[in-house]
Amino acid sequence: MSAGPNERNIQAYEDAYSSDYDFELVQVQYRRDAVLGCLHARKPEYVIEIGCGLEPLLPHYIAGGGTGITRWVVAEPSDRFAQAARAVAEDRPDMAVVQGFFEDLAERIVEEYGQADMVICSGLLHEVLDQRRLLGAIRTTMRPDALLHVNVPSASSLHRRLAKAMGLIGTLGQMTERNVLMQHHRVYDMASLREDLVSAGLRPMESGGIFMKPFTHAQMQRVVEALGGDILPGLAELGREFPELASEIFVNAVVVAE
Repeated sequence: MSAGPNERNIQAYEDAYSSDYDFELVQVQYRRDAVLGCLHARKPEYVIEIGCGLEPLLPHYIAGGGTGITRWVVAEPSDRFAQAARAVAEDRPDMAVVQGFFEDLAERIVEEYGQADMVICSGLLHEVLDQRRLLGAIRTTMRPDALLHVNVPSASSLHRRLAKAMGLIGTLGQMTERNVLMQHHRVYDMASLREDLVSAGLRPMESGGIFMKPFTHAQMQRVVEALGGDILPGLAELGREFPELASEIFVNAVVVAE
């Protein structure tokens, strides 16, 4: 799938995401844990997952004791990632995969499957060119009582603060080489994330931090190799305790009543 002038280069993104790029595999685990925690608390029946990477969330939710799912729709533009989701869906009649950019699929999803009672936008909002168009599309797929879970990397994270203090970046929101590689368009802090949600007609509710990493991905990989994986749960707890320093942040939001 080639990218148009206003779209991401999905093939390049797929190649970068699929490669073994050090510590991101750990970050994915704790990001997923945050989403699963929200799912278990909400206990939705119909979920829309926007972008699934190599592993859709549904099998992890079921393995963790999640029940009550009647419909799970994955929207994914990447050929490889969509195929991974289809492989899971083969054994799950409650799961459907729709390939393409979500902004172009929202109307079709509502027509075919109705509005969801939970939408997951994990690790994506900072990557799209027009984030408010994406949020507007998400809102159209949400029931009046639905919940949106969105998580993004944080501009105020400890490792960005350290980089700024060392003079490696000029501002906390500055794009890094990794941001460019992964085709990011912005780095959110909690205030700007909440602002975009409100602009889309969504009301932020719960929020929090996901994991704390003092250093870059490559440096964290070396730290884990030297000290062992026992430090990881502790860093995850610190991210929850000090969300303003966490490497990623999340917000749960609901539709503003008209």
